[in-house]
Amino acid sequence: MKRVLGSPVFWALACFAAALPWILTGSAVDFFPFVCLLVAGFFAGLLVMRALARIPSRRAGLWAHIGVSAALALFGALFAPRLGDVMAWLRQALPEPAVSLVWSLWVPTLTLTGVVWLTLLGRVTAALPGGRAADLPAPVWVGTPEGAQAEFTAVEMTRRAYLWIVTACALVVIAVAVAIFVAAEPVASRLSPKLLLLAFGLGVALPVFLVARAYFRARSRVWRVTFKTGRMRIAELPPSPAPAAGDGTPGGAAPITTLSTAFTDIESFTWSATGEAARIEVRSRRGECSLLVGVAKPLAGKRAALPDLSRRVRAELAEAGLVERPGKGRQSSWRYERVAAG
Repeated sequence: MKRVLGSPVFWALACFAAALPWILTGSAVDFFPFVCLLVAGFFAGLLVMRALARIPSRRAGLWAHIGVSAALALFGALFAPRLGDVMAWLRQALPEPAVSLVWSLWVPTLTLTGVVWLTLLGRVTAALPGGRAADLPAPVWVGTPEGAQAEFTAVEMTRRAYLWIVTACALVVIAVAVAIFVAAEPVASRLSPKLLLLAFGLGVALPVFLVARAYFRARSRVWRVTFKTGRMRIAELPPSPAPAAGDGTPGGAAPITTLSTAFTDIESFTWSATGEAARIEVRSRRGECSLLVGVAKPLAGKRAALPDLSRRVRAELAEAGLVERPGKGRQSSWRYERVAAG
């Protein structure tokens, strides 16, 4: 169920299905179906971004992103000015529901294009030489007498809870957009699709995104993970009265151990180092711990990421009876599960 609710495909199809009765009756230009189609395009844009994120090479992914953006821009430049002529020609050849269906397939491309182009802007900025995001390193392993340690920021929350929050945000965006556009129907009917798209993005989607982002940043805490032969320990570092100068990390505050377990007690283990899905999930006989790293406010001068899992730790996990499961095309991501004997 959580995979379904967290899938952009589900929400895109759900929004399109909500508009389908109006589409089939030739009333897709009404405000409720119009908003549903815009939201469907937003989730379709997220689906495109997920597909681009799975390209292993960062450079190839950037060029693919540029290619998709250029294709959408070319489609808009060639098709949008001739939309009236195309619709008039279709009305002569097809029944009204079919014409309405064609129009309803065009509307989602507005928000889809917006998502692709906005994310491309951020991606290109990060890829520029000397760009701020490109220069930020990920946390690194540090050898200590206690073992290999890494410090990072994370939100203590399960992946399921995170997906429910994302779902709730999407529902809020849809509900508010529908309420506003229905209430302002006399005004909205005189606005162009581009202005409606701009109003939807700046007036509805952006505020909800900023509130959700502020919520996750407020819940961010500094954590330390330690790997020693056959064992791991996850501890929260409480805020220090006197932070270390320049790095924003706690000073001498004593860590609060959240989970300490041997590899032989672990039932499942997930370590995803990069991207928004960066996280640590451990389920063992000693307890459970789920830390979301990709959505947390990073340490000063660092990315919101984890160091790669070392070969030694991966070998020790395998020796402890854990089986590595194949990932979903993501680099720097490892998932282990204990297989029941027999």
